[in-house]
Amino acid sequence: MESKKYQIIYADPPWTYKTKECLAKTSILNGEINTHYNTMTLNDLKNMKIHNIADNNSLLFLWVVSPMLDDGIDLMKAWGYKYATIAFIWHKQRTNPGHYTMSECEICLVGKRGKIPTPRGSRNVRQFLSEMRGKHSAKPNEIRRRITEMFPTQNKIELFARQKADGWDSWGNEIESDLEILT
Repeated sequence: MESKKYQIIYADPPWTYKTKECLAKTSILNGEINTHYNTMTLNDLKNMKIHNIADNNSLLFLWVVSPMLDDGIDLMKAWGYKYATIAFIWHKQRTNPGHYTMSECEICLVGKRGKIPTPRGSRNVRQFLSEMRGKHSAKPNEIRRRITEMFPTQNKIELFARQKADGWDSWGNEIESDLEILT
């Protein structure tokens, strides 16, 4: 049976950090054990069957933390997408210690498979968002809203979702998923 195809895929992978100093086992902020969620290795993420749900003409909006930028682009390629640009920059209005500078922004990349899905909605959506961070790793709802504004009629899915959103299908281990995929 053919699965539903999506023109917009939005993902916030549960990255496994490369060093133990980066929120992998304990927080560098307070030394507490990180029990926020289970993580996946880059190989496990790459092996997800995204091609089964991705339309030939689709976009992948992929959240990546700065130390994982190379891995994010590698994951994008493994899922069949070519890096296009940084779609969004989120200023979290709080800083975390970093190895080089204080970490206060997170980026959402966009990759393209085939052509940009049509019809298009708004083309003047802002890249930058300054909004106070909430629950650990939760992304601002405003970004999903902006993607919908740009692509209002396309099939959309959020991977690793923590909540349901109107007009979007969802897949994740913290919600009742709309489909079975991917590992």
